[in-house]
Amino acid sequence: MKTRTLFLDQGETLGGAERFLLDFLHQLSPTERRSIGPVVIGAYSTEYRSALPADFETVPFVFPQVRGNFFQKIKIIFRLFRAAYELRKLAHTLNATQIFANTPRTMFVLWIAKKFLFLRARTMVMIHDFTVPQFLLRNIGRSVDTVVVNSVPTRQVVRGILPSRHHKKIRIVENGVDLDAVPDPIVPQKIEKILLLGRIDPRKGQRFALEAADLLAERNPELQFFIVGSPFVLDPRTIEYEKEIRTFAVERELPNVHFLPEVTDPFETILQHDVVLVLPTEPETFGRVVTEALACGKFVLAFDQMGPREILRNFEEFCGNPSPSLRVEPDNAMSLAEKIAHFADHPEDAAPYTQKAHQFVVEKYPLSETRKRLLNILWGH
Repeated sequence: MKTRTLFLDQGETLGGAERFLLDFLHQLSPTERRSIGPVVIGAYSTEYRSALPADFETVPFVFPQVRGNFFQKIKIIFRLFRAAYELRKLAHTLNATQIFANTPRTMFVLWIAKKFLFLRARTMVMIHDFTVPQFLLRNIGRSVDTVVVNSVPTRQVVRGILPSRHHKKIRIVENGVDLDAVPDPIVPQKIEKILLLGRIDPRKGQRFALEAADLLAERNPELQFFIVGSPFVLDPRTIEYEKEIRTFAVERELPNVHFLPEVTDPFETILQHDVVLVLPTEPETFGRVVTEALACGKFVLAFDQMGPREILRNFEEFCGNPSPSLRVEPDNAMSLAEKIAHFADHPEDAAPYTQKAHQFVVEKYPLSETRKRLLNILWGH
């Protein structure tokens, strides 16, 4: 039977999970594309669809929201089962032989279709974040054929959740960087323009960047902080958070803070700055912005949280463990400000890192390796 692969991705935004799949699909040769027969199911936003390879097959599909209070949960469960029923029908119509769920909402729908509606297809889920409750992830992992994770630390977390007999299902596919899309690196000679790039979200730590900017406004007036990103329109928490951090900047009268909306080309934005901050307030599965910034030759500082922590540990070792470290005590604006101030005063201490940043990504995180590993999974190897 000819292989037909459905990639489930609601595509309402272009976050890390969506960009992972888009990068992979763009890497496929015509022969590889024919070998797996890819179709993206969802692809809601125009921006997402336009980012797909030319002439790529998509099918509109609604994956229901899963947030709500107790009474809303009843409606949500009904909608999830309805979506799972529609997915099963669609899989039959398209003669799907395997289905790959790329986000939590899509894996919920796939799991219901597999476990309760007898969906007949090989099933895979990709763990890009830790938002799936552990009891659900445990049940999903039991039901699907393959659980793909994007880092060694994520594998350890998932191994702690799944029963041991299911550990053999876990496969690692790291988020590689498309080095062909990275412009020539621009290595900073001084530390002045500081970037925090990503969705406006409490979990991304923009508030700590603003507090550090406040602490440094008089001491280092040359430092300029750029908060680049937008809230997710379907998540009221991110809308409220944006109001909160903008209010903080106004009340503290911070001339060194600049807000800019979401960008379509992260590399172009990264190249315009000297330092990239990565400030997760919760553990992450990877740290995509870290590797992209390093690929551009930039200096990176990050909270010492799972995800960015492991990448930067490896990078520090790659550079010969210079001092001081690139990792900052999590959720500590004072420590962040002190670290920024040190490197602003002593840019020569950043040089051992920036001189090797691009080569580190070339050797450790090429997208070609991501493509190879995921293709092997899709080919059943």
